[in-house]
Amino acid sequence: MYILSCIFTIICAIILPITLTVVFCVRRRESEKPILFGALTYALFRVLICTTILQMLLPQIAWFNTMSSAQPSLFALLKGCTAAFIEEGGRFLIISLFLKKQRSTIDGIAFGVGHGGIEAIIIAAINIVVLLLSSTEQVVPSAILAGGFERISTLAVQIALSVMVMKSIRERKYIWLMLAFVIHAAVNFGTMAASLSNVNTWVIEVALFAAAAGMAWFVMNEYRRDASFSHFQKND
Repeated sequence: MYILSCIFTIICAIILPITLTVVFCVRRRESEKPILFGALTYALFRVLICTTILQMLLPQIAWFNTMSSAQPSLFALLKGCTAAFIEEGGRFLIISLFLKKQRSTIDGIAFGVGHGGIEAIIIAAINIVVLLLSSTEQVVPSAILAGGFERISTLAVQIALSVMVMKSIRERKYIWLMLAFVIHAAVNFGTMAASLSNVNTWVIEVALFAAAAGMAWFVMNEYRRDASFSHFQKND
């Protein structure tokens, strides 16, 4: 069970995003740029900037440390909103500056593949190192399996958030940017608060998967609408 769980998680966290990237780049060469900038956005805004704020700056503030133990829900909300603000702001900034001619729904999907894909790979690499440093007796196979499901759900959410931000810029309807922020903050808060409350891991994963399924439906709907509009323009 341990080996099968590891294989499943590696497929979800590493092989799946790499496969999606290759498929996008082979079938649509224009996808290379949004995928690259999606990956760079995560690396810059989540790994560097967000990590610096959440793990280096905020812990130096006395009331922040007190909140983590006295008000865990408020602590989770603050961290979730901070991460969402930085990531969605970074997404909006990078797309606005560097993807001025690539703002279709499929470009948003490609951007999300890059963003969510590199996130999955980085987290998987960290987890693999942790597993290698741990004895097999200390590792629960179901927890590894849950990590694989989480990577699938998170990738779907990241793709949908990218499509929302792309839509907000393309249509100049910034309600979509706000919605992306709210959803991102809600997902962060929900998973973090549940973890702090010792909610069963699989309850969290099922809830996250349900949210991801709804986001995937939104992406498919936007893709069909965009494709129909492009077809109408060609026939006009």
